[in-house]
Amino acid sequence: MAERAPTPNDRTARGASRSRARSRRGTGVRAGIHLDVRGLVPHVRTALTVRAPSLVVSIERSAMTLGVRGEDVPLDRAVLVLVPAGARLRLTAVSPSVRVAILGLGDDVVRRAARLHTNVGLDRERLERWLRAPHVLPRTTWVHELVHRYVFERTVLAMGSGLVVSFLETELVKEAYFLLRDREAGADRAPAVHRPSTLLDRALAWIEAHLFEKVSVEALARHARASESSLLRAFRRELGTSPTEHWRARRLEEAIVLLRAGGSTVLEVATRVGYESGAAFAAAFRRRYGRSPSSFVPTRPTRRAPG
Repeated sequence: MAERAPTPNDRTARGASRSRARSRRGTGVRAGIHLDVRGLVPHVRTALTVRAPSLVVSIERSAMTLGVRGEDVPLDRAVLVLVPAGARLRLTAVSPSVRVAILGLGDDVVRRAARLHTNVGLDRERLERWLRAPHVLPRTTWVHELVHRYVFERTVLAMGSGLVVSFLETELVKEAYFLLRDREAGADRAPAVHRPSTLLDRALAWIEAHLFEKVSVEALARHARASESSLLRAFRRELGTSPTEHWRARRLEEAIVLLRAGGSTVLEVATRVGYESGAAFAAAFRRRYGRSPSSFVPTRPTRRAPG
């Protein structure tokens, strides 16, 4: 039997079907993060279009201008730029040696970050709304370290997936969300190039020296030679958090190191980092990392290195 030739109605139906499928797929970019690292020729404009919402970040000490939606934005170590899917970018290097990283946020990594960090307030609907417009955001110390480690894992070690890459991807999305949330609340965090105040230097040094002790904000303010209100303002302005939240986060970071080292139970680690209850430690740990403390304990026995 002869095959029937497609009619205009057939073609219209197929086109509508493809359109609905694209709508269901969101940006159409399914992977975690699509990474594009490229060098730029000084004073020569490079034009490109991004398929997914993307973070545009200069590498190392590179400086350039980024044109998006009719506006030119200086892009250097102090800022990063979030651009929406479909944005047409114009990049022009202004320093002699320039590299830029463009991190396209696929649908999967946005969903994964929302699922892992919903318990710390990450709202997927708000994030997706923010991703539809360009934003110039402060490049904090943590974001700076995340980007460079991610680029290293993907380009130098050629790691396209794995636990480290997955962690870095969801952490980048989470940090972008909280930078946007702080921006909406009118309180930008300090960029990595910002020099902390002497007050904050004293407070951070004292926290590190007494990390696992029971200490109040009142005592911290006294040793930082400041009022409690001045101390709180300095932490909010320069770190985007409170002294208590920073203290708690640092304890949990040290807990991961101790858990991964092996040789201690979860309860022993909890006690060592200042928690009176193993249950309270486990709850705080899961809120921050989305995983139980026991998941970081080595499954194989550890032994001391020879020598």
